[in-house]
Amino acid sequence: MKAIPFEKTSVAEAQNSTWQKPPPSKTPEKNWDTHRFGQSQEKPDIKLLMPWVQQLPPEVRPRQLVIHYARIANKLASLWPHPIACEKYLNELMIDERGDRHGFPADVALELAALQAYFATHVLVHHYDVWGTRIV
Repeated sequence: MKAIPFEKTSVAEAQNSTWQKPPPSKTPEKNWDTHRFGQSQEKPDIKLLMPWVQQLPPEVRPRQLVIHYARIANKLASLWPHPIACEKYLNELMIDERGDRHGFPADVALELAALQAYFATHVLVHHYDVWGTRIV
């Protein structure tokens, strides 16, 4: 059997070689701009937000969220009576699935974390028992 010829190269040469570059993608990258909401800031829906905010304990009431992210506050207020959908939405807000999001400012992130903790300990528990069975 004949030996396979090879030559010694450095790691840098191997990393710069053309055979290590990934082939161009056959599917075009998804354009997320078509899925995003417009840059115009939605206004707080007072009729929806006020009852929701007032039912929350004072230490959990979102202030900066309502001021800076009214669209998210409106959606949270409308989803709050629907525990499964609200839990899913809170998780989507707190966990970056795409990997390219910048995140919320610290004060808004803290308010969202407090809301999520309150929701899990005071709202969600009234709809499910310890085994995960839905209580109607």
